Formats: sequence, structure tokens, C-alpha cells
Amino acid sequence: MLSISRCRAFCMSVLFVWTGMLYGREGLSPLQREYRQADHDTTRISLLFKMGNLYIDGPSDSLLYYYHHALSIIDSLRKEKIIHRFPSSVQSRFMQQHYRALVEIGIENFFQGNYDSSLAYYSDALVIAREIDDPGLISEVYGALGIVYKNQGAYDVALGYYENALAAAIELKDTSWIAACYSNAGNVYRRLGNYTKALDYFLKALEVFEQYGETRRITISYLNIGNLYEDQQDMHTALEYYSRALSLAYETNDSKRISECLMNIGNVYINEQKFATARDYFFKSIAINEENGFYHTQDDCYKHVGLTYEKEGDYDRAIENYNISYEIASAEGDMITLAEISGNLSQIYLNLGQFEESRQYAEKSLEIALQTRDPQNIRNAYLYLSGTWEKLGDERNALHFYKLYVAVNDSLFDSEKYRAIKDLEMKYETEKKEQELALLSEKSAVQQLKLSRRNRFLLASLIVVVLVIIIGYILYRNQRLRARHRSIELEQKLLRSQMNPHFIFNSLIAIQSYIYKKDVIRAGDFLAKFADLVRITLENSRNEFVKMEKEIRMLHIYMELQALRFDYQFDYSVEVDQDLDPEHVQIPPMMAQPFVENAIEHGLRHLKGQGYIRVKFSKGNGCIRCLVEDNGIGRKQSRIAHGKFSHKSMATSITLERIEILKKRFRKGYNLQINDLDSSAQENVGTIVEFTMPFLDN
Repeated sequence: MLSISRCRAFCMSVLFVWTGMLYGREGLSPLQREYRQADHDTTRISLLFKMGNLYIDGPSDSLLYYYHHALSIIDSLRKEKIIHRFPSSVQSRFMQQHYRALVEIGIENFFQGNYDSSLAYYSDALVIAREIDDPGLISEVYGALGIVYKNQGAYDVALGYYENALAAAIELKDTSWIAACYSNAGNVYRRLGNYTKALDYFLKALEVFEQYGETRRITISYLNIGNLYEDQQDMHTALEYYSRALSLAYETNDSKRISECLMNIGNVYINEQKFATARDYFFKSIAINEENGFYHTQDDCYKHVGLTYEKEGDYDRAIENYNISYEIASAEGDMITLAEISGNLSQIYLNLGQFEESRQYAEKSLEIALQTRDPQNIRNAYLYLSGTWEKLGDERNALHFYKLYVAVNDSLFDSEKYRAIKDLEMKYETEKKEQELALLSEKSAVQQLKLSRRNRFLLASLIVVVLVIIIGYILYRNQRLRARHRSIELEQKLLRSQMNPHFIFNSLIAIQSYIYKKDVIRAGDFLAKFADLVRITLENSRNEFVKMEKEIRMLHIYMELQALRFDYQFDYSVEVDQDLDPEHVQIPPMMAQPFVENAIEHGLRHLKGQGYIRVKFSKGNGCIRCLVEDNGIGRKQSRIAHGKFSHKSMATSITLERIEILKKRFRKGYNLQINDLDSSAQENVGTIVEFTMPFLDN
């Protein structure tokens, strides 16, 4: 507060000098002439407000110039207790002016990036609002405090102020302010990753703003919705909303919003790999901010400029702009931007081969992100740390952080599933209550029947029989449901274990290496096959049985990718007897793949020399026979090679459970055998897996 008082004193001295000069000049504006002739302090304050409001769209210093002058008069009157001599109506007007001066100065300090000063002025304004006992003013300053804390990354504190502001607005039935509170709270929910709730709030706010024709707030709503779609990588829709916002901002000459729109549009062009075009938008935004004294978005602009240079491989310029952004964000206390920039610097040093520096920046990014509970920065920091530990040769830490990254990433893009689950949960609870009511009604009917003396034995017997039938039916139905749920659960586990994070991670690293080597053709070929494998796997996992043709195609692609991953250390083949027509035969999906994976990871990986894998499908005795054979080191040697880290394959365990369930469900022969092959030296060389399944022809 001491620094703020000194700032005020300095501004006041300048303002009084300016006022003396103003009185000695000719050609005054009408407002200045009116100010010169005013004979009452409250009138002078109102005129200073009007002159300051002429600069509401910038430059920011000019607005502060007049409002500080007004505040100096207010402080003087309150200090000398002159205000108490005025009538109550004048005192009330004076208090309103005092509140308004504090709020407007707080707003301009916010746009200049002086968050601490902004909070100080808002806090003083809250004291005045409570002194006046005006719920509307209290709600307004709650909303303003929430905005500052949101920009500092203190989301819990911000939500608390927004909820207080919203409660007061609802109590006052102020529709426009209710919408503004929805808009503010929506921004916090967006940063927390709750996109469904954020979009709901944004659309509620937009509907009200359009109804009342509040163009400036409509502009803000378009920006908010655009940010939401950009977070979900829907750049086309995001650009549409940003363009609408920019048109409205130009119509109203809203410099603050023009700057934000230009910055956001530039960010879209980054995603489209148009880096020079993106920088043009960022530099325009920076120029507008510098002209009008807006600093709270300057750190974002320089951050994005640095990102364009990073994408182009110009790391020196990227680091230069990141450092400028970091300095501005540090001065503002903008924790979100500090976390983002630390993450970006981690990536640059990773690319430069300075792995220890990369790790330090990644850890700093994660530390800040965890403080602010920002899921997007937390997710990115986990990914940065995974890549850094991989380069440092610590595969355990690399995999640990990659799993954390996948978990957070899935939660950010799973809002629709969450809403569907909640709908199903509500439906389930409703049906459960209906069943309970039905059971109560039945019990009541039974009690009434028991009271009857006639045919008591017959009725009791009938009730017992009915209950036995119902209970038997329920038990039978529940048993089937449990079996079906278990089958679905196993299939989902198999899908997750099959496309395991380690394989995905190494595949992406392989693609990355081709890109760095500028081997575009091989990188594109690898990426296309990898995408095809994921697509086929997801398609097959939805069905209980698939055509053998699809399963064979999946195995071909999987083994081809694994062969490429291990630099073709093994050959592979998939053979199908002529008696089998792969286009018409139906088999359970993903039965052979886990054993192919085991053959590669535990058998061929440690083999000295060229290995092979052979998968063969044949027909006999009304069954389909599948063989998976390899010339690896065998199970015994594999256990020795892995030592204490040896573990049973999760995919194999799940496959065994699937076979048991298929046996019970279809009452047909599903069998599995796993044997080691023996060489002449009596050492285990290779493994052969054989399983049979019923022949199903569609």
C-alpha cells in the first residue's frame, strides 16, 4: 500500500501542475470550460469522470490521469471531513463517486498488468460498497476481484468471488449482470478442463447479451467460446468465433478486444503452420497494447511469437521472446503463463540436446501448474518430463510421467462421456426407485391377502411360487448381466493392454526421429500404418466376432510396425489354409496379437541373430486352429534375462479369461496350449502357442 500511495502522490502532483497550466490556456474543450466554472467538488469529480471516460478505449494512462485527479479530491474531502457538512443526498452521491473512481482505476491497473495494485483498489472499493450497503456494487467488485485472481491462476479464490457475485446478482434479479457472472465463471471452468459446464455458461451469457444488444459483452462471449473450441483443437469453429468478435470490436472501436482477437487469430494460424502470418497478427496486437498501455496480454503475445520461432527451428529468437514474456508474466504474477513458458523452454532445450536444463524447466512448469491446478499445463508438463527422462535414459520415469500425461489428457477430452454416464446414472436411480415403489406395493398387497381368512393357504402358496419365479428370474438375469459386463470389461482391458503406452510412446518417438531426419516418406508411411492399426483395433474391439480378414490385416500391420521399430531384427508371416475363406469366417478379435507381442518382447528382443514369427490359421474337425510360432530364446531364458523384473503378461492373462468366458457362454471348444521348442542341445529355443476355436461361417 505504501508504493500505491507514493504513486498516487506523484500522479496528483503532476495533475495539479497540469490543472494550473490548463487554466492559463485558451481553446478549452466544453468539458474543460465547465470544469473551470464548477463551484462544487462533487460536480468537478463528475466532470473528471466524463473527461476520463473519453479514453475508455485507450490510451490507458490518459484515463488514469483524470480518475486519479478525481480520487485526489475525494481523498482530500474525506481526510478533512468536509463531506459530513453536506446534505445526505450529496454525501450519498459522493460515496458513489468514491467507489466508482476506485473501481475504474482498478480496472485500468488490471489492463496495465499491475495485478497487485488492481487488487488493492478493488479491496478499497469493496469497503466503500459495504459502507454504502449496496448489494449491486458489492456484487460488481466481487466479480472484478474474481477476474484478477483468475488471471493469476488462483482458480479456487476466483470461483469463490464469482459465486458471491452471482448470488447477489440473482437476488437483485439483474439479468445482464447475471450473464456477466456466468461468463466470468465459465472462463474458470474452462481453465479447469470442465468444458461442458464452461460452454453452458458461455451460451447462457451470450443469449442475454444478444437480447439486450450489449455489443461489447457479445464480443467477449465470442472470444470465450472461440477459446473453448481452440482448447479442443476445433480450429475452424474457433476462427469463426474470433472473426465475429473482431468485426464487433472494430465496430465499437474496442481496442482491448481488438488486441485480444488479433492474438487469438494468430494462435489459430500457428496451428495451421502459417507462422509468418501468425506473427503479423501478434505484432499488431503488441502495437495496440503499447499504444494504449495495455500490458496484461503482452506476455501472451510474446509467448506466441516465441512459439512461432520455435516451430520454425529458430531457437535463439524463440528463447529471446520467451524471456520477454517471462519477465512480464513475473511482474504481473501470471502463474499460468509462467508455467506455459517454462514448458516451452523445456522443449527447446530438449531439442538442443541440453537434457538437464530441459528437465529443470519441465519440473518448474509442473510445480507452478500444480499450484494453480491448471489441468492443461499439468498435462503438458507430464509430457515434457516424459520426453526429458527418455532422453536421459531413465525409462521408468519416462513411462511414469507418460502414464500421468495420458490420464490427464483423457480427462480433458472426456466431458461427453462424463455427461452420458451421469445421465445413465440418473436413469438408473429413477428405475431403482420405481422398482422399490413396485416392491412396496406388492408387499402391501401381500399383507392385505394375509389378512383375509379365506383361501389363506392357497394365496400364501401362490405368493411363494411367484416370489420364487421372480427371484429365480432376477438371479438368472443378474448372472447373465454380470457375465456380459465381465466380458466387456475384459475386452476393454485387452484393448488398453494391447495398444500399451510403451508401444505407442516408442512408435511416436520413431515417427519423431524420421521427422528430425527429414525422412518425410518413411515418417508418413509409419504414421499412416500406425493410424491404420489404431483404427482397426478400435473397430474390432467393438464387436464380439470379426471377419478373419480384418484380424489378419491387423496382425500384418502390427508386426510390420514392430519389425520397423526393432530395425527388422525378425521376419514374419501370416499363413491361411486354402480351406479357409477369410472373408466369411468369423473369429473373436485380438486373440493372436497378445502372443505375437509376447514373442517379440520376451523372445525375439533378446535373440542374437535373425528371428522369425509365423502365424498360421488352419481348419480341422469343425474347428479353426491358430499357431503362433517364434524362434526366440524361450520362456525359461526369458525369465532369466528379465531377472527380478519378470512378470506375467497382462494380455495373456486376459486372453485366458476370455477363453474361459467363451467356453461358458457358447459351450463350444475353446482351448489354448503354450509350449517351448527344444533344440538338439536340450536348450529352449522358441515358443509355439496353439489355440483352437469353433468354426463360424457368416
